[in-house]
Amino acid sequence: MKNSFMNGKLAGRLMMGYLFACVVPLILTSIIIYRVAAESMEETSMEFASAFSSQIVTLMDDLIDTYDRLTKSVLVDNDVITSLSEQESVGAIDRMNSQLGVRKIMMRLMTLKPEIKTACILTEDGQFYQFSSEGDNIDSAVLAEQPWVAEIRESSENISLTAVHTHAYSDRNPEGLVFTIGRKIRNRNGAVAGLILIDLDPTGLVSLSDAFLLARNQYNIKISITDANSGVLYDSDVASGRISWSEAVGEDIPLYQKNEKDYIVLCEQTRRAGLSVYAVIPRSSLLFKINKMEYVTIICVILCTLAVIGISIPLSGTVTKPVYRLQAAMRRMESGEYETIEDYRTGDEIGNLIASYNHMVLRMKELIETVYLSEIRHKNAKLLALQTQINPHMLYNTLEAIRMKALRSGAGEVAEMIKRLAKMFRVVLSGQRTEHRLKEEVEYVQNYLELQNLRSRNMFFLDIQLSEEMQECKMIPMILQPVIENSIEHGFRGHGYPLHIIVKGEVVNGRELFLRISDDGKGINAEQVEGINHSLEAVETVQPAVGLVLIQEEEVSIGLKNIAERIRLQYGSTGSLRVARCECGGACIEIRMPFQAALYDEK
Repeated sequence: MKNSFMNGKLAGRLMMGYLFACVVPLILTSIIIYRVAAESMEETSMEFASAFSSQIVTLMDDLIDTYDRLTKSVLVDNDVITSLSEQESVGAIDRMNSQLGVRKIMMRLMTLKPEIKTACILTEDGQFYQFSSEGDNIDSAVLAEQPWVAEIRESSENISLTAVHTHAYSDRNPEGLVFTIGRKIRNRNGAVAGLILIDLDPTGLVSLSDAFLLARNQYNIKISITDANSGVLYDSDVASGRISWSEAVGEDIPLYQKNEKDYIVLCEQTRRAGLSVYAVIPRSSLLFKINKMEYVTIICVILCTLAVIGISIPLSGTVTKPVYRLQAAMRRMESGEYETIEDYRTGDEIGNLIASYNHMVLRMKELIETVYLSEIRHKNAKLLALQTQINPHMLYNTLEAIRMKALRSGAGEVAEMIKRLAKMFRVVLSGQRTEHRLKEEVEYVQNYLELQNLRSRNMFFLDIQLSEEMQECKMIPMILQPVIENSIEHGFRGHGYPLHIIVKGEVVNGRELFLRISDDGKGINAEQVEGINHSLEAVETVQPAVGLVLIQEEEVSIGLKNIAERIRLQYGSTGSLRVARCECGGACIEIRMPFQAALYDEK
């Protein structure tokens, strides 16, 4: 993946970077907010459900305590236990009075608790007493066969509450549903003498507050009360009319116990009667609003992603477009088209890169033109050399034959001139080397001047002030002779005025050779010096020859310009040729070039 990303296009990488930098933090933040909100809402709902279930437990404990206290006080105060246990030993009138007394007691109990539908007393010896607020007739035989009656007898508690059951032992509404509070009646010996059975409407067992109704509608909270045998005693959905009792008691195992992962269940036990109070919260209902928030978050993430894409496309374009233009320009450069990018001027890194590219293109154009012109000059020089090429051996042999003939004819001076000329040709034509020692250049100049003295009757004097170390350094040939020839041609004042030429040199900083060729001839004025130097400086641009005029002689200007060009081509910016005025009134030529020791020996 890393390689794919790094090898992808710049626009795609920028887009991925924008999306990663913007969308990933947004998604992580949304997930964190979602989780915190879900946990907070779950904790809040559980706290509310726990508080409400605790309140119901308290209410049930109070209900059990109330009926326990009420039935106990009624039975004890009116000595019902004694009356029931002595029914067989008294007469008919006393038995009737006792029954009337029990009836009054039960009527009093129903008066104190109007919610009681029926109340029965069932003794162990088969006596049965019934009381009903609605005039129901109770079938004692059917009542005695109810399984929950046996559960009350077998319970270890004096008072018990049964699960919801039908009113099958009543003749008025046998399909009606009630739950029963059972109270054991004990005699003086502590044995169970009978049972008090009180039927109540299960829908009125718990009063639903407005707060619970609001929370139930918001979180779908359900309250369920079961007895010790898991029989349903109360269901808030039945009480609120959401479902019927048949639906509530139709399942052996409640749904929230079958699928525990889908529900949050809180359970608390009453102090007496073994009742369990369940507060059940479906997770789907609890997280309904959180799911809404999740949908809203997803929509926001999608919209933000689209917004990031919409904003990043033009932003990335400001980076990628100039890069693509630069890339296209460099491809054109590869094919030989050197074009600058002119319409992009910014101060950022890309602007600086384009500026560097433009500078590079211009510099390459200059270098190409320079190399091209240099090649033209070299080709011209080679052509000229080919046109003027002379066989050295033929020339040497011819000159030697002429010299010998001159000696036989008694023309010693002519023979000497031919000898000097042959030595000069030998230096120029032998080896075709691009460089030789300064010593060879001095020897060539000396031969040249001796030849000129033979013609002009010793009017020229050459003073060489160069150390042996300097004379061993290497340099390009034909540097000194054109300069000395220029001095003779333009500095010699005529017969009677000998011309002294001095060649001096020094090594500067061990790296530069400085040569100074001066004469005591006619000299030049300051204006001429400035014009000559200006023309020689133009040679450094390596432009086509523009016709320099030095001391009013084209040949001299070509000679000096040729020396300047060759020095520039060979040594670059480290070599130069300049004209100056001499203190003695004559002219002076200053030459600078790198000091290089000779790497070969003259044979």
